[in-house]
Amino acid sequence: MNIKALFKSMLLRKFATGLLIFQLVLTIGLACNSLLLSIEANEKLSRDVGFDMENVLAFQVRPTSEAFLDADFFLSVVDEDMAALANLNVVEMVTYTNQLPLMRGGNYHSIEDINHPEDMPVDRQFSGIPTYYVGQDFFTLLDAPIHLGRNFNEGDNATRGYLESPDFEPNIIISRALAEALYPGESAVGKQTIEGRIVGIVSDFAIRPTRKYPHYGIFKFRNMARSQGRLMYLVKVAPGDLQQTKQVIRDTLKKVHPERDIREMITMKEHHSDYFKQATSLATLFSLLTAFMLLVTMISCFAHAHFHVSKQKKLIGIRRALGARKKDVLLYVLSENWLVSAIAAGLGVASVIAINMLLANVIVMPKPDVMSYLICVIIVFISGTAATWLPAWKTTKIAPVTATRTL
Repeated sequence: MNIKALFKSMLLRKFATGLLIFQLVLTIGLACNSLLLSIEANEKLSRDVGFDMENVLAFQVRPTSEAFLDADFFLSVVDEDMAALANLNVVEMVTYTNQLPLMRGGNYHSIEDINHPEDMPVDRQFSGIPTYYVGQDFFTLLDAPIHLGRNFNEGDNATRGYLESPDFEPNIIISRALAEALYPGESAVGKQTIEGRIVGIVSDFAIRPTRKYPHYGIFKFRNMARSQGRLMYLVKVAPGDLQQTKQVIRDTLKKVHPERDIREMITMKEHHSDYFKQATSLATLFSLLTAFMLLVTMISCFAHAHFHVSKQKKLIGIRRALGARKKDVLLYVLSENWLVSAIAAGLGVASVIAINMLLANVIVMPKPDVMSYLICVIIVFISGTAATWLPAWKTTKIAPVTATRTL
């Protein structure tokens, strides 16, 4: 294989060859960044969230009657709901919350030790902590173990306390990551904070996994008892026909009180997938764009090789007449494509970095690495070879006599 001869042949078609190299460079850049997005999306979906998602339904209930403006009436209906659901054969456990794990918006509070000086601002990492108002069995239902201290008991119910005074100081549970940051080197159990006294520390689970402090959370055993607030039920159900189970739960709640809007029931697995929907959708979009770009590039490789062969029948015939074997001719045509791919692979580094930097301005992008780059180069190389194979194979059919016919 004469590299110098291949370069001369390519220079005879500078525009077409340059355009093909440009296409290959763009394809490598797009493919590499698409691969990075796909790997990151799959990693997010497969990452352990720290709580049980099997057979757990979540749904919001919104009152539509003015009767629910009365806190006592509101709480009595919630108690009836819980009892009615717990009595169903398809239900293993039920609790309530104001928001779900894997959250974006919601309820946030700041937290500091009670002795933190009032004239000093709250440390930034302890400001805007997701704050949950949950039922007694919240952690048990999600199978989120208590790391230190204890779980909530009936005496921790702060619902009435808050109804009587907004300054009520409840017992709270905080996440392990928050406890270790708030009280480094010592146990947080028993500490008094501006949010209440810490009685337990729950093992970390995914609260805001895409944020800087993904496991920070404050938990209070209380019901907001406000029709304007968000009330969500978490229901652990027995395995079986999920649609039928949903309908049984819906009918049961309507029997307790019909004047309520029961929002769509989703499984925690669906909630998990929905939370990462943006990442997975983006990865899918870029994968489709890469596939389309790869297809266009393969067509270009085919057209480039086909045109090259059609214009050089005479020269190929002469080669055959001078003793070139079929495999030599085949290798000659394929070698030109390989050389173009090699040039594109060298220039593709700049394309990968440029596209990565552009995307990083609008989304969080993982940094490219050597392995992902090599994988994409190999894919482009194989695709180009496959596209060039047919024209290259046809050149082996050119007989030596072709050289004399065209003289």
